[in-house]
Amino acid sequence: MIELPDDNFGRRELEAGEVVFLEGQEIDKSYVVLQGHVDIIIRNPEGTEIVVDQLGPGELFGEIALLQKNRKRTATVIAVDNCTLLEIDRKVFDARLAKADPLLRFVLDHMTRRLVNTTQRYIAKNLAE
Repeated sequence: MIELPDDNFGRRELEAGEVVFLEGQEIDKSYVVLQGHVDIIIRNPEGTEIVVDQLGPGELFGEIALLQKNRKRTATVIAVDNCTLLEIDRKVFDARLAKADPLLRFVLDHMTRRLVNTTQRYIAKNLAE
C-alpha cells in the first residue's frame, strides 16, 4: 500500500453496519481502507440494493467523485466489519491536483469521464436484465 503522510489526512473508525456515505450525498472526501472491509451498494431501477463490490485494506473508494466537480455520490458504502478508513479531504486533494502538470490533469479528467460513462452503460445494461 502507498505510504501517505499523516499531516493532511483524517482517520475514521466505523463499526460493522455503519454507513460511510449514502448515494446522492454531496462529495467532500475520498477514502482508503486501512483495516476491515466495506460494501459498495447501488440501487437498480426497481429500488433493490445490489452489492457491486467489496473492498479491503489498501483499496481506495470515492475517488471518481473527487475528480469530477459538481457530482454526487453514485453508491452507498457500508462497513462490513469494524473498519479504519483514511480520509482524503476534497480541499487537500484539489490543492495537490492544482500543482500537477496540466497534461496529467487533462489525462486524469479524460480517463475519469471515460470510466464513468463506461460504468454507467454497464450498470444500466446489467441491471436491466
